Amino acid sequence: MICYQLSFFLALLAATVFAGMSPVKAELQRNRTPTPAILQSPASKQGLNFAVGERGLTSLSFNGQSLLVSPASGELQPEKSVFRAVLDAILPRSASQVATPKKKADTVDLSYPWGRVSCAYGKQDNTLTMRIEASNTSSEPLDEFSLRLMELNFPRVPNGGTLEAGMFGFGFKGPEWPLNGWPPSIPSAADPRFVVPIVRADFGAGSLNFCSDDLECSVGIPHTTNPPDGTRYPLVITCGGVKPGVSKAFNVSLRFGPAGARVQDLSRTVLERYAGKYPFQLNWKDRRPIGAIFLASSGINVATNPRRWILNYGEIDITNDKGKAAFREALLKHAEKSIKALKEVNAQGMITWDPEGEEFLGACYYGDPRLVPSFAPEMEFKNDGAKSAIDEYFEKFRAAGLKVGVCIRPQQITMVDGKPVHQAAEDEHAAQILRERIAYAKQRWGCRLFYVDSTATISGALNPDVFKAVADAYPDVLLIPENESMRYFAYSAPLNSYMHHKITSTPAGARMVYPKAFSVLMAPEGDRPEDHAALVTAVRRGDILLFNGWYAGNEADKIKKLYEEAAQ
Repeated sequence: MICYQLSFFLALLAATVFAGMSPVKAELQRNRTPTPAILQSPASKQGLNFAVGERGLTSLSFNGQSLLVSPASGELQPEKSVFRAVLDAILPRSASQVATPKKKADTVDLSYPWGRVSCAYGKQDNTLTMRIEASNTSSEPLDEFSLRLMELNFPRVPNGGTLEAGMFGFGFKGPEWPLNGWPPSIPSAADPRFVVPIVRADFGAGSLNFCSDDLECSVGIPHTTNPPDGTRYPLVITCGGVKPGVSKAFNVSLRFGPAGARVQDLSRTVLERYAGKYPFQLNWKDRRPIGAIFLASSGINVATNPRRWILNYGEIDITNDKGKAAFREALLKHAEKSIKALKEVNAQGMITWDPEGEEFLGACYYGDPRLVPSFAPEMEFKNDGAKSAIDEYFEKFRAAGLKVGVCIRPQQITMVDGKPVHQAAEDEHAAQILRERIAYAKQRWGCRLFYVDSTATISGALNPDVFKAVADAYPDVLLIPENESMRYFAYSAPLNSYMHHKITSTPAGARMVYPKAFSVLMAPEGDRPEDHAALVTAVRRGDILLFNGWYAGNEADKIKKLYEEAAQ
């Protein structure tokens, strides 16, 4: 991988130190009279108007609202790290830092140690198009580089953001956050591997969508440069995948419209192109509620019950056969009680979170059904019967016509000092780990519902390709990831919590791309009066409610009534 930022910095530092240019001379060059614009949009103040000079945009306006503080704001520049920005503030500016003209009148060039980048500007109605071409003349692949296309100055703090709802679904209502105050869990850049590459900004005098038209680079409005006012923002793209000796083009655009314009009004073609490249493939017709069942609890602390089973109020003794027989009987009665509660709500099935028990606090949920025999050997107790306790437990639900499922995780478990430790999830191995755990649960218990716990790496959400690979291998199961990115909805029904976060629907951004997308909404206590109508609408649109499925009560009655009202 080419470390272009370091190379560029070293080249800049050498040019500054050894070129013999005084700060005064450098400033004179910086502020010399710009050359006449070489591409001028129509003179009318209505609509989109801009001009291009040697280094980038020299002016940009929409409906008479100027969006550049100065021509320097429109310059095409390498995106700067914080370290680089501090140095630029200290050191005089060198001519090697700025864009240079090319023969083509509407094109601006940047030079790098690895090659060149050019940007050709164009206009289509109220859309500013930019064709970025990266030429890699080095002998190494160019994995990634970032460009600041311009810095816009808005008349107010703009509202908007990406179409990503974030790992916890906070942005489910759509891109409507103030750009200087959106939740940290929602990325400020739209990476096409995870989400359709569109960033929306509504600035009062108009609105714009910043798009990667060909879905080849990420687009972002990462931060404000004038806090606390929050009106100036750089527009940044991050590109890559340029092989040695090859040129690659990246097409981006600014699509302008009136204030309040919807993303789909300005960028429908980008939405459709994304859905075509990453098509919706989830085929799960049953949208009835799902019951969550827990067999253990961290609150149980009985010496003869190390797995902390909640059966018989925790009074379990698995240290001898008599106690194991009592455990087996209690487990099967728990199943019968749960079946009755599930049937009363007309649930499609249940997910048992912890068939391995919860012996090791801090490591739950283990998310590996293959560990049941070793972590909870009492589950294998047959008591002279033909089947183990856990096998008969799941069979009872299937015999009642209910789907069954378990919790799985994409992390490997290693034993350290006799205790299980989850390793960090990795995109490279996560799909295979999940496939192996699904294969075991399907073959042994007929599972088709899978809650996928902790679907994140140290850097963010798992790559959606992980879930595509699992969905391709098992198209007849429902995957319910704990954390999400927008593209997960093509292959799964991510979990969002109504109880904790008051999320009442599938994210609007996901449904812009995938109209048939749906979520599993965690609502163990049912609904609150102020959200009743929203949850009824969610059920009507296909979202699934998750409730506590091992007992009947007022909470389950609320779930039943929501579905009955939604069916009217």
